[in-house]
Amino acid sequence: MTQSNHPSPPQNYLKGGVIVLLCFLVACQGSNQSQNTNNQQQETAEVESGLILNNATLEQANPKGQILWKVQTDEAAYSPDRKKAQLTGVKGNIYQDGKIVLRVKADQGEINRDGQEILLKNNVVAVDPRNNTVIRSEEVEWRPQDSVLMVRKNLRGSHPQLEATAKEAKYFAKKQQFELIGNIIATAKNPRLQLKTEHLIWDVPQDKVIGDRLLNVVRFEDKTITDQLVANQAQVNLKTKQVLVEKNIEFKSLEPPLQVATNEILWKYKDRQVTSSKPVKLIEYQRGVTVIGNEAQVDFPQNMAYLRRGVQGSGRANGSKLYSNDLTWNIKDQTIEALGNVIYEQAGDPPFNLTGEKATGTLHNNNIVVHGNPQDRVVTEIFPEDLNSNSR
Repeated sequence: MTQSNHPSPPQNYLKGGVIVLLCFLVACQGSNQSQNTNNQQQETAEVESGLILNNATLEQANPKGQILWKVQTDEAAYSPDRKKAQLTGVKGNIYQDGKIVLRVKADQGEINRDGQEILLKNNVVAVDPRNNTVIRSEEVEWRPQDSVLMVRKNLRGSHPQLEATAKEAKYFAKKQQFELIGNIIATAKNPRLQLKTEHLIWDVPQDKVIGDRLLNVVRFEDKTITDQLVANQAQVNLKTKQVLVEKNIEFKSLEPPLQVATNEILWKYKDRQVTSSKPVKLIEYQRGVTVIGNEAQVDFPQNMAYLRRGVQGSGRANGSKLYSNDLTWNIKDQTIEALGNVIYEQAGDPPFNLTGEKATGTLHNNNIVVHGNPQDRVVTEIFPEDLNSNSR
């Protein structure tokens, strides 16, 4: 039995800085002269049309000699000009400053522009070992010069803190940051918080997700929806379980049944607490009670709302209104306690108002009691209908 080694490739096969390490299988051949002639003819045809390598390891280095990427492939078929290669069965590593930033594998691949682009196709999996992020797609492109992985077809990303799907994405390896684009669904864990939008930035090391387009956010308790949010901007801190929300906010709690409208809130979604230092409107939409304040804090599990720095409350029944400096509202029981410069106006025949320093009762049925200081009396003003008409 004799051995026949493939001839070494000419020097121009290593064009563009691509180092080809060949792992050839040594074939046992018989002494049949016609078989030797056939092998030689096949090798000559491969050289003329393009180099084909089996079980090969391919590398690309920068001018400093640092490895940019290194992949193993079952088969590499080079074009005649040696600037492109078609790969089958790809597995390898992508480097940044000498360290692995992505481990990749795919059924097929391409090397273009003398190694300046790597295209991976079909069952692509890329893992960042620094943060345990897993990227799955049907097609990705790695650009070494920009240190960016272009995810072209249907991103499916997963991380211990978040799972996300999108039409397209970019993964910036240096910053360990995603830019998600189109048909985005991102789901945070413990508790489950689902975001739907068209553009999202996911900063993996900072555990932050930033949305700058219209977002729909839903919080779940097991499989039950507890809260819903619509806003133009939001920043989710996955570590602290908080969402900072800005611009045209509509927040809705299903239990208790409360809507929140404002331009900025901090939502502690794990504890289900909302705070706002901007003017805010709270609406109990089942009984028609509205409370407006210049700042507010709502604790949904405790069914409590606290409003400060100028408050107005009203009930749907007959247009009554309550004004005060501060107000505490038990949403479940519908009881309120208003403090400081209280004015209670009740529509009726005739209408009247009460002023004092404190008020207690319920707004939805106009059952309000106004209290004065011990030194002062509650002031009651009654407006007869004829006087009201003349005053107009």
